[in-house]
Amino acid sequence: MAAANAPIAMREALTLTSLGIAPQFITFTHVTMESDRYICVRETSPQNSVVIIDMAMPSQPLRRPITADSALMNPNTRILALKAQIPGTTQDHLQIFNIEAKTKIKSHQMPEQVVFWKWITPKLLGLVTQASVYHWSIEGDSEPIKMFDRTANLANNQIINYRCDPAEKWLVLIGIAPGAPERPQLVKGNMQLFSVDQQRSQALEAHAASFATFKVPGNENPSTLICFASKASNAGTLTSKLHIIELGAQPGKPGFSKKQADLFFPPDFQDDFPVAMQISQKYGLVYVITKLGLLFVYDLETAAAVYRNRISPDPIFLTAESSTTGGFYAINRRGQVLHATVNDATVVPFVSGQVCCFTFFDPLAMCMLVNPFKVLIHSGACS
Repeated sequence: MAAANAPIAMREALTLTSLGIAPQFITFTHVTMESDRYICVRETSPQNSVVIIDMAMPSQPLRRPITADSALMNPNTRILALKAQIPGTTQDHLQIFNIEAKTKIKSHQMPEQVVFWKWITPKLLGLVTQASVYHWSIEGDSEPIKMFDRTANLANNQIINYRCDPAEKWLVLIGIAPGAPERPQLVKGNMQLFSVDQQRSQALEAHAASFATFKVPGNENPSTLICFASKASNAGTLTSKLHIIELGAQPGKPGFSKKQADLFFPPDFQDDFPVAMQISQKYGLVYVITKLGLLFVYDLETAAAVYRNRISPDPIFLTAESSTTGGFYAINRRGQVLHATVNDATVVPFVSGQVCCFTFFDPLAMCMLVNPFKVLIHSGACS
């Protein structure tokens, strides 16, 4: 875990088991966290129920007898989305409820199974089927609208994330597939980036991705960036990269120069891979979180490495942005809900105090190349 002077502070916000959640339900298919406001857990024994944990009062979970295949709390309000397969068919019944008013907002019967879904905005659900991706608004009587078809690289993938940029002009779908026979534990990551305006897709290799906005000097309009992390084995050689690229460059305006950085995995983590990415717009940081609990922190503007440490001894399967603090939440298989924040009191002394690579307190620590607050620190001794 992090040292006392680390730039990222970690704390345990709560444990799901302490709230009566059985360990067998602490999995990717049973737990959802669409924002830093709510955690939703689907239980199937001793009876079917949905547990809603309000992060403002986590010791008072709301448990309701509900049968569903998936449950998602709205990022901002007490609205619950439920999905259940219709018996004897491959169709899914979708419902959206206002918990406080105890009323159904709307429902829809999908003609095909929804293999993954997510709130991509507080008013919009993203629905992923085996073939396509749809958007369903909670407003009005509209049915789900097809946005695009999945690309071939996502065939037979387990979909693990779907996101849109703030303007809803760019969409990204992430899936994972079995690894190469010589390295089966290192699963393959696949990404589909779709432009709503151009109605075109691009297939790339990536395990995790997120959108960000950045103000380039001399351009009054913010740039939209796509950040994605990948790890692959080619002919026995491992390659792990972070990419930061501008989308839809603005004609005649200064643009963002694409950046790339290495993800340095220690020897004991060669089969580890990114499972999530969160962006701190508050601090201009990129957080890359891996399955085995490593945290990589990079500067958004330069893609320079800021910090690396192991934040969880147990596998992490879910993360959510903590927008108010500029950090993130992560849930591991033990049921720990971890909260990561930038330590304002130590981040500048920590970064500026590093001459080069160091190992005296943390075997996973790495070169500190740049201060995320634009105080450039580069000794040159590591080159």
